[in-house]
Amino acid sequence: MSKSHQVTVNWIPSQEGGRKSLPSGKQYITTCRFQEDTDDTWYKEAWSIVLEFDTPPTQQGYSCIGKAHFLANNAPNNRLRPGSSFELYEGKRKVAKVEVLTVAFNKSLSPFIPVEKNVVHELTL
Repeated sequence: MSKSHQVTVNWIPSQEGGRKSLPSGKQYITTCRFQEDTDDTWYKEAWSIVLEFDTPPTQQGYSCIGKAHFLANNAPNNRLRPGSSFELYEGKRKVAKVEVLTVAFNKSLSPFIPVEKNVVHELTL
């Protein structure tokens, strides 16, 4: 099960080599590079990351808040920890820098879990 983290995404302006325009959708999937990925051929084994936004980047601007999780279930989730950062790439072009803000939570978990019929208990995460 994939784990989501709240993140800030800082898009690189096009005049500095970033995207020509910000993503207009609420979901964006691309490859990511971590500080641990130092080899010149890192992109051959790069992990895909999914970014989800309540408000699309075109409306938030060059600094956005969203949620991030790996596309693959067997990805190195330990790299997504509060305070860590990674870069987003489209091919070999760096388009954004991302900082992880919060601890992981299961995307499918609700903060409330029904235990008995008509009884709801609060779940502490």
